[in-house]
Amino acid sequence: MLQDGIIMISFLWLLLNVVYISSHPQCLDFKPPFTPEANLTFCGQYSKFGCCTSDQDTTIRRQYERLRAQIPASLWLSCGNYAKELLCQKCSPYAAHIYDTEARPLEQPRSFPGLCSSYCTSFYQKCNEIIKYLSDEKNLQAAVSKGVASFCNYIALPDVDYCYPELLTKDILNDRISVQQVNSEGCLCLEKFANKLRNPVFARHANDGTQRIFIGEQLGVVHIYYPNGSKNLEPFLDVQPKIYSTKSKGDERGFFSIAFHPNFKNNGKFYAYYSTGSSVSTIENDYHGQIEIDHKIRISEFKVLPSNKDKADPLSEKPLIEVEEPFWNHNGGELLFGIDGYLYIFIGDGGNAGDPYGFAQDMSTKLGKVLRIDVDGSHPKKPYGIPPDNPFLNVHEEIYAYGVRNIWRCGMDRGDPNNAGEGRGRIFCGDVGQSKYEEIDFLKKGANYGWNAFEGNSCFKQELCTEMVNAERPLFAYNHTVGKSVTGGHFYRGCSNPNLNGFYIYGDFMNGRLFRLLENKQTGQWENKEINMCKSDMCVPPLVNTYAPNIISFGEDEDGEIYMLTTNFPSTSHDGGAVYRFIDPARRGNPAICKAARNPGTSYTSSPIIDVPSPSTKVPDLGISHQLNSIPSRSDTISNSQSIHLWNAGSSSSNSDNTYSPSQTGNGKNSRSYHNYLHQRSRLHRLQIQGIRIRLCSSHLPFSCRITQKMYGYQ
Repeated sequence: MLQDGIIMISFLWLLLNVVYISSHPQCLDFKPPFTPEANLTFCGQYSKFGCCTSDQDTTIRRQYERLRAQIPASLWLSCGNYAKELLCQKCSPYAAHIYDTEARPLEQPRSFPGLCSSYCTSFYQKCNEIIKYLSDEKNLQAAVSKGVASFCNYIALPDVDYCYPELLTKDILNDRISVQQVNSEGCLCLEKFANKLRNPVFARHANDGTQRIFIGEQLGVVHIYYPNGSKNLEPFLDVQPKIYSTKSKGDERGFFSIAFHPNFKNNGKFYAYYSTGSSVSTIENDYHGQIEIDHKIRISEFKVLPSNKDKADPLSEKPLIEVEEPFWNHNGGELLFGIDGYLYIFIGDGGNAGDPYGFAQDMSTKLGKVLRIDVDGSHPKKPYGIPPDNPFLNVHEEIYAYGVRNIWRCGMDRGDPNNAGEGRGRIFCGDVGQSKYEEIDFLKKGANYGWNAFEGNSCFKQELCTEMVNAERPLFAYNHTVGKSVTGGHFYRGCSNPNLNGFYIYGDFMNGRLFRLLENKQTGQWENKEINMCKSDMCVPPLVNTYAPNIISFGEDEDGEIYMLTTNFPSTSHDGGAVYRFIDPARRGNPAICKAARNPGTSYTSSPIIDVPSPSTKVPDLGISHQLNSIPSRSDTISNSQSIHLWNAGSSSSNSDNTYSPSQTGNGKNSRSYHNYLHQRSRLHRLQIQGIRIRLCSSHLPFSCRITQKMYGYQ
């Protein structure tokens, strides 16, 4: 009861403090507009950019045909064009504003679009008799019966800029569409996907059609999540007893990554990279004599349980490679399969400042190297094969490239879906610098990336760099006035955010700044640009524009959507880690195409699902702000609101946890029903809390809030 009272007080406060803000294109499902897969055959004026798929356009056409059959022919002759214009407003890129969904917090979306005064008067005088066919809303019909003034006042919008048809000629609205949405990149928002994680270090998919997302914590636990944010009760893998790490802030040792076999769907094999204790205290080096050992890194093969694909078999571990590490840092940690089917392993230089033992240039050791092995091959002395085209077969057969300092996170390009897969297979990596530069490297066979002769494009050791004329230079490097610890990222090749296509998105661990590299097709050069968070009027809940400042990693799901993993205190003892999904609030991919491209997944019974982060219930600060915020150099929360968009308003939001018990659904047996429930609840939250909009819906299962479906004629 107390909680209900608090919610009601907050709700009343919200109603009393509504402030209308300059808004942006938005559809009736509260998502950005998109470009349809083909020209719309009925509401053709919205073929370039709008809110209707071809199927929805067809549905509206059918509504129109039903109206024509119901309305007397003489009346239809005069009013048929009005009917079409009004029905097609559901396809307008400003549909959410035309139907006033933002400003009517206690009501269903209006059934009739907001009309400008002169148009409304003309429509009423000629065609008021068709209104009863267009809507059966009682209050609307009552207004119609009282005359033109009553009707036009009833359907008037609070913000007259969005009334139809005058919004079609307003430069400020149409410029936003033509420039910001369709042709240009802008600011971004985030959707919190998971939280309460202890240094989340990776988010990977198995490419098996299940849509599962595997999120790993540094202390050695891997969890399974689903695209709606739900999480399996039991972890996929727990190897904490084997992990060598501490709770100290910034300890680089721990569990680093996993990579799923290209045939994982059938063989259940995956590979893990982690730090573990060493049985030796020193090793003999040809150049430096006895070297003390801190720990070792291990790359192992695992299998899932035959009876449960959501559980790894801890007894199936088969170590493949172990490398002794002299220091606690610079462990590398990336692991991925290339399009050639080989496993790539990225190992750091062994630590301490400046690579004191010169391991990165020493071809007798695996430290400071990129390795490539054939996990399906054979070898007389090793539990894996060697690719026959590895570049140093007669020197150190596993080595694929060398001269790296501490590569932390790489992304492999899936290829441009709009250009015959151009770029497919290329790998970009972030290599953390020493004291001056951070760099992004393009992985090439046999390349020497120059460390410890070069740092970025700068000479680090004069006696070495003068002789190293053929070192591979970074694709891009930035100095320590920009950031001090690069976190390599991923290529965006998803469907949901088409303006991001081709972006290599990466960040900086120390200050939380985000960047993208994009290839200039004319010059072939990769151009860098900072990514900024949108203002709060764009990032309306459940979208956010703030995040914890330490960017640990980036991840990717089966659909090619990109995730960012952050924390506000980098320690395995702290559960402040979170995972965010990137969202472009200005434009989305055509939902019909994205759905068709998505693998629906295999059918199997998964583990019980719990622990879903719920959207914010914090009452927003709706004060208007016109000041652009710059990103702080260091703070507990990043709020980077520098934006090319011209409209902004300040608000704050936070995500709270909400744990759902399977027993609440009744029999507690069908986990798929929980999954569907959580998906519906996620949709309901978006309907209930979106900026200043709150909807009251049935609290009973199954959820029956079908506002958008009803608006489009779906029941």
